[in-house]
Amino acid sequence: MPSSLRRLTLGVALILAAAAVLLLSDLRSRKSASTLPSSPAPQGRTARVALLQHASQAVLDQGREGLLAGIREKGWFPGTNLDLRLFNAEGDMAVAQTIARQMCADDHDLLLTISTVSLQAVANANQAARRKHVFALVSDPASAGVGIHRDDPLNHPAHLAGYGTMQPIAEAFALAREMNPALARVGVVWNAAEANSEAQVKLARTVCAGLGIELLESTVDNSAGVAEAASALVARGVEALWAGGDVTVLTAADSLIAAARKGRIPVFTVIPPHVRRGALFDLGADYFEVGRLAGNLAGEVLNGRNPATEPIRNVMPEILTLNEAAAADLQGTWTFTPAMRERARILINARGVEEPRKAVRTPNPGGRNWRIAVVNYVESAPVEETLAGMREAWKRSPLVEGRDYTLSYRSAQGDMAALGGIFDAVLTAGADLVVPLTTPSLQVALQKVRTIPVVFSVVANPVVAGAGTSATNHLPMVTGVTVEPPLAEALQMLQTYFPEYRRLGTLFCPTEANSLDVQRAFESECRARGLTLESVAVNGPTELSDAALALMARPIDAVVQISDNLTSVGFNAITRAARQARRPLISLNSTTLPLGAPVSFGRDYNNTGEVTTEVIERVIAGEDPARIPFIVPPKIFFSASPANAAAVGMTLPPALLQAVDRVGP
Repeated sequence: MPSSLRRLTLGVALILAAAAVLLLSDLRSRKSASTLPSSPAPQGRTARVALLQHASQAVLDQGREGLLAGIREKGWFPGTNLDLRLFNAEGDMAVAQTIARQMCADDHDLLLTISTVSLQAVANANQAARRKHVFALVSDPASAGVGIHRDDPLNHPAHLAGYGTMQPIAEAFALAREMNPALARVGVVWNAAEANSEAQVKLARTVCAGLGIELLESTVDNSAGVAEAASALVARGVEALWAGGDVTVLTAADSLIAAARKGRIPVFTVIPPHVRRGALFDLGADYFEVGRLAGNLAGEVLNGRNPATEPIRNVMPEILTLNEAAAADLQGTWTFTPAMRERARILINARGVEEPRKAVRTPNPGGRNWRIAVVNYVESAPVEETLAGMREAWKRSPLVEGRDYTLSYRSAQGDMAALGGIFDAVLTAGADLVVPLTTPSLQVALQKVRTIPVVFSVVANPVVAGAGTSATNHLPMVTGVTVEPPLAEALQMLQTYFPEYRRLGTLFCPTEANSLDVQRAFESECRARGLTLESVAVNGPTELSDAALALMARPIDAVVQISDNLTSVGFNAITRAARQARRPLISLNSTTLPLGAPVSFGRDYNNTGEVTTEVIERVIAGEDPARIPFIVPPKIFFSASPANAAAVGMTLPPALLQAVDRVGP
């Protein structure tokens, strides 16, 4: 995301610093009855939170509003149980540093930042106090220089968490080439002092080389130089100007677009919605949604979630905006296809009029009562937690049960033969949307459902199940939430806290496509880290106890059990065998602590349910399932039980107990 602007002189900076401190606000006037909590304030206390925004810019404003909406969703309300102070550095780095030092000196429960520069300022000021800190709208967190490691999402300061938002640069250049197949030279103006801008330009160089596009660059130190730099690029014969997430340049976006217009070439960006200012198109993130997801995370941290357990991930809820009027009188031929128009969140037509779009329609534009059929293969703790998360999300939804939708739930109770009959029944009953839970349910849905949307959940790998070839290239009526196991993160945790475990063991079910796929991926990940994996196949519930005992007899240091339907239901058998053999046990199913696991590390299934409901809402609102990528829920749940560990002869390091989200009995 956008980062820094040119430092002003020290005298002016100090004046602005004093003025910026006066910009704080508690947002009390922004409360509305529709957002007031329906239950007592979380933990019966008032939390003190400070937020630093780097500049007054539309994108950052959108992110801030989304962040505040997301934190309210988790039960924290300014003026009720949240003492919230907002700061704005108005683009000045010296001011940002002054505000950051004050934020860290004050007794805040949580610090929030928007943009790379704000992250850097607060992270540097927070090195001693180490107050909990959640960041958002940062293009490349690993390049910010605050201790976040690119190759390990969990290797970051223990008090720091947040989401990266690297813009879809490759997709933007590919779209420009699709609009103009002859495109050969693109110019970019950027500020080399902005870490996020440097990361984007480096990526753009690689992308352009692959497309056979020459990328001409011009650097600036401040916004005043943007117009001259852009004009120089136009004079050098570029056929389009591209703008990344550079605050210096975007602050002077009008100058950039004016220079391009004089040269009769377009501007395209990865920061929507500059089409309203004359850009040809923007392909980037919905920054309100990015902020909302970060706000959810901030609320979870206030509710007790440990930032150290949160992987730093890239979040990119993508939107396209188009301006047909900007295509008039351009050199070369720039064409918008019908598919582009259909996809656009904002479309300014050839007359310069912004047309209403599907993506901004009401939550239920058709006004009908959607019959939603949830079909499950087998009862298990992951499914139960997913359903609980869905129920909680429905309570917050603008859709009303009985008016906008009707839910039904059926389970095959582990009987594959029964699944086909259940799907026949729900289709005969006139379901408008089906929600298959687990891989077997999705596989049958793909065989049976042809004309209505399918939104799956609790599926480890939908590609293996036959739903598509990738997260973005999938069957047109199918989308959903994949609980792809965090194998790399789990092994990093293992090597951090249990480096002595070198030979690992696991059970898998070869008749479950998801189980076989996860076992193979886990074996590959172990091999890459110099670990050995012993795997024992088990085909059904009656074999589970014997297979678990056979695994314990192998020459292994610990059992690291992958998650599948069979072992989720029968985890008690694995616990009994581990206790009998006094063998250390770690579960990659986040729900197994009550079933005897000493350590569990896996997807947060409650969060899985929340995200599943959000996808269903998008479909009901009119979004095309074909254009909704398969989504991995962002949260991982890490828990441990000293009592369970003692039962298998395992000692839990104190550092692990400090890092987990929950310590069980």
